[in-house]
Amino acid sequence: MAFKKIVVGYDGSQYANNALKKAIEVAKCSNGEVYIVGVIKPIDFGIVDYITPTEIEEYEKEEISKEEKYLKEAIKIVEESGLKAFYKVLEGDPSEEIMSYADEVEADLIVVGHRGLGGFKRLLLGSTSSELVKYAKQTVLVVKS
Repeated sequence: MAFKKIVVGYDGSQYANNALKKAIEVAKCSNGEVYIVGVIKPIDFGIVDYITPTEIEEYEKEEISKEEKYLKEAIKIVEESGLKAFYKVLEGDPSEEIMSYADEVEADLIVVGHRGLGGFKRLLLGSTSSELVKYAKQTVLVVKS
């Protein structure tokens, strides 16, 4: 089976870099396209009462800026390998957003690392890969490091 459209969950971690390398390897076999996504988790409703709307807006801008930096670095790696690449920053639950985006671009394959950076906003938490394997319509490749 040839994978022509590959979505990669990316957060700048070594795990995500390994997933990106594997996605490039797979895409080269079929001259595929690589769609790189970063997901920002929204601020937890429990702390919204303690921060101002301005602080929320600043947080979101900062997070988007960080994600775009990571994604642009990843795009460069893909393009240097001779493949077409696209990126998008999404906001919400990582597994849900990745699945939705994969459906939107009609992807054949989703590639993710086994573990990401963790923490409040990072993308590839261990449960993200599990959720993708269980619920995604596409084939899911989990790259272990």
